[in-house]
Amino acid sequence: MEVFVTGPEAERPVPRHADVTRPPRVWTLGEHEKLALVALGRRYLLHELRPQPLTWSQAAALLAELQPGAGWTDKRVERTVTSVRMRLSRHGVPWLTREEVGEPVGNALNDHLIRALMTSTTLVPMDLALIEAA
Repeated sequence: MEVFVTGPEAERPVPRHADVTRPPRVWTLGEHEKLALVALGRRYLLHELRPQPLTWSQAAALLAELQPGAGWTDKRVERTVTSVRMRLSRHGVPWLTREEVGEPVGNALNDHLIRALMTSTTLVPMDLALIEAA
């Protein structure tokens, strides 16, 4: 995509193909955080049409199958994801809090989180390898 910023009316902007674009901010995730988010966002990473996040229990079941005995529960997945969401919100990523989204919230907070992580390339389809064994 090319974007032209307007300048003097008498001149049309010219393409500047050699200009460097600013890379997205890639967020640092811990091993368990990334695993939980890949499970939660599995459908997005598979590029499904109109994806929705897995439920806490679906993600926990997937992770428990992958890592038996690691203690993955609905609540652990929820706490892990909420922690990442709040951290990114504090760093300026929008639409990650109830106050920003408004009621009814539904899946909106997790949807926005997964989309933000994919847009920033923090999560990419190759990350599905982390959960392929499940």
